[in-house]
Amino acid sequence: MPTSAAFAFRNYTFTNVEINMGDFSESSALDLSFSPSGIYDKSTKTFSLRFVFTASQGDENKTIVKIVCLATFEFNEPLDIDAIPDYFYPNSLAIVFPYVRAFVSSVTLQANMVAPILIPTLNLTRLQSSLKANTISR
Repeated sequence: MPTSAAFAFRNYTFTNVEINMGDFSESSALDLSFSPSGIYDKSTKTFSLRFVFTASQGDENKTIVKIVCLATFEFNEPLDIDAIPDYFYPNSLAIVFPYVRAFVSSVTLQANMVAPILIPTLNLTRLQSSLKANTISR
């Protein structure tokens, strides 16, 4: 009999989309950044991942595109925050990243940008410590 996973991906939604084409310059490269944080609710066994993507540009680091994705994961059993397995953090990011990547491309294409933002396939394991450090319990 197969064992069930320690956690399951339940859903995601994009809660904020900000596009500032007035600040965009074709001659300047975009700086892409990702900022993850989380809220774990032991009573409901849910983990809410907030994954923020930002594309900025120029010396003043003006935000061109900012997208916020909220994803919900559910654990099989209530855990203390310290008992969340270490593998959860990189895996949760890896699960959500393709949705963010596709949405950024789609929304910047629909905004009729000169060229849509195409985020390359990335290894996000460096973000796991940031996610863990920016996770709180309710």
